[in-house]
Amino acid sequence: MSKNIVFPYVTFNQFFEEPIIKKLALFYDKIYIGDGRFNIIQTVDQKNLKEDNIPLLYEKAVWDFLRDNEVVKTYPFLKEKFDNEDEDAKQLIQQLEELHKQGITKREWPKNPNEEQLAEMKKEYFSHFFLSHDVSIRLDTLHLRKIDEFSEYYPLLRTYDTLKGENKKSQIIQFLLNDIPEPDYATSWDHIIEYRTDEDVRNKYLALLNWVNKVTNSNQKLSEIKEEYDYLYSEYIKHFNLHKMKHTNSTLEVIVNSTVNFVANVATGNYVTSVKDLFQFNIKNASLLQEEAKVPGKEVAYIFHTKNRFQ
Repeated sequence: MSKNIVFPYVTFNQFFEEPIIKKLALFYDKIYIGDGRFNIIQTVDQKNLKEDNIPLLYEKAVWDFLRDNEVVKTYPFLKEKFDNEDEDAKQLIQQLEELHKQGITKREWPKNPNEEQLAEMKKEYFSHFFLSHDVSIRLDTLHLRKIDEFSEYYPLLRTYDTLKGENKKSQIIQFLLNDIPEPDYATSWDHIIEYRTDEDVRNKYLALLNWVNKVTNSNQKLSEIKEEYDYLYSEYIKHFNLHKMKHTNSTLEVIVNSTVNFVANVATGNYVTSVKDLFQFNIKNASLLQEEAKVPGKEVAYIFHTKNRFQ
């Protein structure tokens, strides 16, 4: 079952959200963006751009690249999301309607505000702006869950006011996401996509999701699940480092011995023994890979290796 994040995309003059989006791409299968939001950046025209808005061309190129590589997916405006929904949706609809009635500001401001008043106005404006976006995104998420029962959808929220009612699994996903590193601007998208599509990495990711499903269906409290995660992570680091040391030493030993024997046997014309030496090398490597699969804490190995790669 794929895990997807519903992203409340907003265009600014600078693409400051790119590291956050890279982080999301390391954890979720797809980043979902509403058509209406996505089309804002798609209409950017180089000829009509002011100099201050030129960076939007880079932003547009990134989104196009991510959509072409199936990291990002768009969804149409869900006009029917307001019809015959459950209690959670009804509460969100009511909250959104109240926010729209309030408008951007809750009080009258002077025509010529001072710096302190201006700062307070901006704070109130963005609080209202992001809160209304979050409520709308949660409604979209509920509807996507309803029309696609074979995938999971989670809203990306910018304010804590919309977190009420999140279930146990959502909270587990959140503390795992907190442990995923946020790649910087220098980390290329090609690097991230290559990492996402690596078969071994994908297996580790699926093992993590399997653990999430297991603990979600358990009777453990969230605090106990977090403690189990910390223990598994600590165990994996300890045993992985021991395994890595053993793997390095064993591989070096096999390479040296095989190379010496291979050269000596080839020099004497004993090609059969040379082939056997190389065959033994492959068996040794396979044995070490089997041992790695038994390392304690492997359920959370994906987090460890992602940190190592992108932190």
